[in-house]
Amino acid sequence: MESSSVKSRFYSVHVTGGMEVRVALILGERARSMGLDVRSIVVPPETKGYIIVEVGDPGAIYYLMRGIRHVKRKRPVQVKEEDVLKLAKPVVEIPKISKGQVIEVIGGPFKGMKGRVLEVYEARKEVDITLLESDYRMVVTIPIELVKPIS
Repeated sequence: MESSSVKSRFYSVHVTGGMEVRVALILGERARSMGLDVRSIVVPPETKGYIIVEVGDPGAIYYLMRGIRHVKRKRPVQVKEEDVLKLAKPVVEIPKISKGQVIEVIGGPFKGMKGRVLEVYEARKEVDITLLESDYRMVVTIPIELVKPIS
């Protein structure tokens, strides 16, 4: 029954907070057992209480949601594809930075300034830097994705 020639539609389903993964698994199993044209079910980590469902047939979403315990609203909201792609943005690759390296800050309040790395905290994804363009020694802790190695 699955047809890839029909354009996908995305719907946001409001669920009880903390039950997103459980409801997504139930919806996936129901879609398989009923043979519905459900193409994907996404649980965005940033949005608590919502699940994104991609379907080919808009009527399938109502059969899919019917009778599920933790679904809050019985009417799903259609979401634009661009908005779904923003939620599924690729993970930013963290540059390899080592202690003593000269870097440039590419974001935040110190954007455009150069500094030297004092310490790298891999677990927290942060670096301590001392700004080279400052009149006195200023140590700043910033996220590692906001720095770019120069040398």
